[in-house]
Amino acid sequence: MGCSHPDASAGGDDAGDDAGPAPLSFFEPSATVFVDGHTYDDYTRDCRVEMCRHNENTDMIAWNGALWLVHRTAISQTLGPNSALHVYQSTDNGGSFHETALLPAPSDRDIRDPCFYVVGGQLYLKALTRLTPPVDESNRDTGVDTVAIAMTSSDGVTWSAQQPIGPHGWSFWRIKESAGTYYTAAYQDGDLSVVLYSSTDGLTWTAGPLVYGVSADTPLETELTFMPSGKLLALVRMDGMDSELLGDEGRLRTKICWSDPPYSSFSCPAEFDGQRLDGPVSFFWHGRLFVVARKHLQGTGKKRTSLFEITGNLDGGPLSIGEWGQLPSAGDTSYAGVVPLDDTHVLLSWYSGDLQADPPWVLGMFDLTSIWLGPVDMSTLH
Repeated sequence: MGCSHPDASAGGDDAGDDAGPAPLSFFEPSATVFVDGHTYDDYTRDCRVEMCRHNENTDMIAWNGALWLVHRTAISQTLGPNSALHVYQSTDNGGSFHETALLPAPSDRDIRDPCFYVVGGQLYLKALTRLTPPVDESNRDTGVDTVAIAMTSSDGVTWSAQQPIGPHGWSFWRIKESAGTYYTAAYQDGDLSVVLYSSTDGLTWTAGPLVYGVSADTPLETELTFMPSGKLLALVRMDGMDSELLGDEGRLRTKICWSDPPYSSFSCPAEFDGQRLDGPVSFFWHGRLFVVARKHLQGTGKKRTSLFEITGNLDGGPLSIGEWGQLPSAGDTSYAGVVPLDDTHVLLSWYSGDLQADPPWVLGMFDLTSIWLGPVDMSTLH
């Protein structure tokens, strides 16, 4: 499969691969730091009640006449109850956001990977809660006893208590709705397999078919996309062998899996060879399919957040992926959110480490990170 868009080189998008993070790509009118990790660079802060230095895991949604943003805050990427989610509202189409809620982790668990969804006019927020395992058991999410939880709100300000919505040991990724049913791809602790779960009320979930179960490929975060034809596309991140886990050497792969209604089985006939889509979020624009995910600069230990486009037969045939360019990003980065602004623009949220320091990912996970916001002019992508 192709790994770069045939027209993307005109924008100079790869300039930052070896020379530090690139300036704004041609499709970005602007990009700004929304939450600056430098402001909170203090290891003694109580992240359950105040902002901290490592901010990550964003998501956005348009609901109830406003735009909504959520992200995690903590001292670092490391699991622990000293963490929380911050929720914000924008009533001026993304021009500004104000905080509406701070949702702390359970007293004995970490909280991360939030995503919004809407059920019956109510705003729902999914997150993952995890234990902190002994260091020698933490590889590949082993021993974390993941439990997916949800909170609900009628105004985005007051939220219900956290309630479990998934079984122990399964991480729900992004939740998507189709024809009144909600779906999520859940990956098993230990990154052993991915299973499709479904729900009619957003709170009670039922395990369905296996999406992908080759444990040697280390399958985890799986983005679901419903095609106009009704087919369901599942893009499975695969971390591979131990030597490939950091993404700096070896294979970079994303498994391409398909299912037809009523989504009772999956086939996985192909993969993207050369791109491992970490923390992916997919979206359609004018019938074209885009993904924002982490890019791996192999041989450097560094990462970027990039805008990709998936092309080919979107009704279940062969697919290719190309990169349009990078967002301002370095260190620990990615896990974006996206909402439409108008017919030609979408707003992206993502997180990034310090652009000037540009640390390798393994250090960036313990370093400070900031939340970024920026529009994309989709009409430039031609």
